[in-house]
Amino acid sequence: MLLRNPFSGAFGLDIGDLSIKLVQLTPSAFYERQYFKIKELRSTSLPPGLIVNGEIQQPELVRKKLLYVLGKDGSSFKPIHSSWVVANLPEQKTFLKLIDVESADNTLTSVDVAYQAKKHLPFELEDAYLDWQVITPTDSSTKKQVLIGAVPKITADAYTYLLESAGLNPVTLETESVAVARSMITANKDYAGQARAILDLGGTRSSLIVYDNNSVQFSATLNFSGEIVTAAIEQALKIERSQADDLKIKNGLKYDTQNHKYLTAVSGIAENLINELKTALLFYKEHFNNTNAVSRITLCGGMANWENIDNFISRQLKITAHPGHPWKNLRNKKLYDYDKNKSLPLACAIGLALKAAQNPLQNNNHEI
Repeated sequence: MLLRNPFSGAFGLDIGDLSIKLVQLTPSAFYERQYFKIKELRSTSLPPGLIVNGEIQQPELVRKKLLYVLGKDGSSFKPIHSSWVVANLPEQKTFLKLIDVESADNTLTSVDVAYQAKKHLPFELEDAYLDWQVITPTDSSTKKQVLIGAVPKITADAYTYLLESAGLNPVTLETESVAVARSMITANKDYAGQARAILDLGGTRSSLIVYDNNSVQFSATLNFSGEIVTAAIEQALKIERSQADDLKIKNGLKYDTQNHKYLTAVSGIAENLINELKTALLFYKEHFNNTNAVSRITLCGGMANWENIDNFISRQLKITAHPGHPWKNLRNKKLYDYDKNKSLPLACAIGLALKAAQNPLQNNNHEI
């Protein structure tokens, strides 16, 4: 039986440093099996400096861009009539961790979680919004594994104000890692005994997300991005930035017979990525309980299409790494033919849209 979504027309909105992406889905049913169709898929670029490292620097200019992608303010897009939105919070401004919480009577409360969360947060609890969700099933044990997510109030309030200033009603704001996992991890698949890593390689930032024991367990920001690669090529070859960007797209992680310094420049960046991945995966193994070995790395983000990066990661880490399929959990086979070059950067937006198309408050976390 399909549950009715009380937020009719709700859509996903991914706000990044250099772009705004919007995905709106329409749920359908085929013999009581739910699948989704794409109703709207659109994006617009943001000039550098409007949002920097997740901080909104020029809210009015970002608002104008948001109105454009919503089909308002003289836009060429058709207007989005629904005001309900599920949007992301910038990964580098959020905190996500799995912690153990004990309760004497086997019933967790917000007070129990807050008491333990204060020991882990990198900022004061009073200055943050905190959500939590019990990961382990309820049993006779007094100890529970709880996934906590926190964001500074100043960050969440800035994004909420931006959305409301554009006439939107945010149903929920979600961390990027959870949204990305919703699109990149196959729903209802049994991953018992194995962990999956998602490597989100973006234009301005990248992150590693570990999915284990049926939940996002860990995420880490990585010093790798399309901009860093372009800058390295530009400096090594002494060429214009636009030329460096073209070479990056053309060559990937391969030797260029006409530019002998090219591979040396990009290899250094790729090797740094490998070192950071090794450090992050080792940290996860040594600092988390009941971990499983990562058996596969799924790539998404704009740089996931960078030729040969998946093979390089597979060889260096001895773990199979391949670009994933962000549309797979829509259960719509027609979308498997959708251009991967266009779909991989949409992983977060698709994950947000999947939450929006169902009941966004169903299985919602507990806000403190």
